[in-house]
Amino acid sequence: MAAVVLLLLLPALVDSIEGSELRFVKSGSNLLLEAKTDDIVNDDIFFWKFNNSDVLVTFIPPREPKIKYTERTDFFQQNYSLLLRNVQHNNTGNYKATATGNIEKTVGEYTVIVQDPVSPVNLTVTCIDRRFNNFTATCRTADSQINGTFQCNNITCRLLNQTHLKDSSLKIYLEESLITCNHSNNVSQEKSVKNVSSLCENLPVTSTATIVGGSVGAFVLLVSSIICFVVIKCKRKRSANTVYEVPQEPPQHNPYANPTEMTECPSPTSTYALVQFSNPPVQLNETRTSTTPQPETIYAQVDRAAKSKSNPAAANR
Repeated sequence: MAAVVLLLLLPALVDSIEGSELRFVKSGSNLLLEAKTDDIVNDDIFFWKFNNSDVLVTFIPPREPKIKYTERTDFFQQNYSLLLRNVQHNNTGNYKATATGNIEKTVGEYTVIVQDPVSPVNLTVTCIDRRFNNFTATCRTADSQINGTFQCNNITCRLLNQTHLKDSSLKIYLEESLITCNHSNNVSQEKSVKNVSSLCENLPVTSTATIVGGSVGAFVLLVSSIICFVVIKCKRKRSANTVYEVPQEPPQHNPYANPTEMTECPSPTSTYALVQFSNPPVQLNETRTSTTPQPETIYAQVDRAAKSKSNPAAANR
């Protein structure tokens, strides 16, 4: 946030310090500020000042220099240079070196801007159309403060949307078969590169006929599935409502137990009987010399009469 505020103030800061040298420095690093020794006389009083009010170094030869922040700054008498160690955002501002003898001379002036290094980037590429090598590239930073989506073909990339901090820039570009996502500011740079020549190899070439054919096939499959489902459901319902009668064995009847219970459709029955002829009357004038006739066996087939159904009306008469 401090870097953003400083960048917003940077134009006014630079304009107010005409002739100053602009220095960008990465936070946590060291920065050496040099003075023009040719314009300094040995007995001149020398100062390093921060934002014109904070005196960092006072050197009056032949005395030893006075350094205000010894833990963060070093002063070198031989060339009047100032070393800033482990710079942070609060070190952003104007640094001026002056030498005063008969007149005051500015022998060094810098506008220092401290920036954080940019975060690494994550590049993802999605193929859209194999025929025209169209794809979408999305470049995001690790801290989610900057990202961009680009629509690319085999020649150029077009930005769809992008959000980023004002102290950094996000760019994506094509070089032959390589797509590069570059995230950088004045003190650091991060990039991610991917080869897109084989990106769409596994993606089938889609056409209107393929799309229509696939849609029709899917519709036919859906209708067939519905019909099969309905038929199976109806069959199950019909099977659930069907009652099967268990066949029962008819009772065994004795056809000779009661002749009145005989069925209407009689079956022929063989009956064996012994028949004996009666003796003829004896004539008086016949002689008794003939022998007594012996019984003979005769076989006959007798059909049983059909059972008559009882008529209640006739029985009441």
